[in-house]
Amino acid sequence: MFKIAVLLIFLLIPGASSGAELKGTVLKVKPAENQIVLKTARGEETLLTTKETKGIENAKEGAKVTVTFSEKDGQPKISEIAPDI
Repeated sequence: MFKIAVLLIFLLIPGASSGAELKGTVLKVKPAENQIVLKTARGEETLLTTKETKGIENAKEGAKVTVTFSEKDGQPKISEIAPDI
């Protein structure tokens, strides 16, 4: 369901393919799967990290963060994780 919502965002909002932001609390960090699970206003969302993800040190369970991501290969991939101050 999340994939469909992200896809709709990118299709309906001009310029969204350059990146979108989510604010939330880190629930889980799964380094072996390159995943971070966030609790956002929309519910739990799982996003993927890559070798290029900046600010990965900010992804600690319980941390409030702003995540910038884009859809690549049908997956929401994180480009940056910043503390939400």
